[in-house]
Amino acid sequence: MDKKPTTLPEGVTEADVAALKRTHGTVHRIAVKVDGKEYVGLFKKPDLSILSAAASVGAGDPIASAELVYNSCKLRADKGMDEDAEVHVAAMGAVGKLFRQLEAEVGEL
Repeated sequence: MDKKPTTLPEGVTEADVAALKRTHGTVHRIAVKVDGKEYVGLFKKPDLSILSAAASVGAGDPIASAELVYNSCKLRADKGMDEDAEVHVAAMGAVGKLFRQLEAEVGEL
């Protein structure tokens, strides 16, 4: 079974991806499909400083909080991912899921 090539944001090469990985470690690809078109972005995982900054603005404006995380984590993205509001909101939601909230077990010894 042939693997379909993974699309990258417009103008991004495999060499660009390799450079981003060297700089940021893991690079996450987020794709939003709408009306037969795919918009692609490359993002790093948010760290605690990004999440803290987002939380400071998030209580009053959750969209501003998600926008801060999106912009802080975006490495490269198709122009449409930033310009189409529906695509942008979908991508913001996906970026927020890159930081997994793990379950922790608590108990007494």
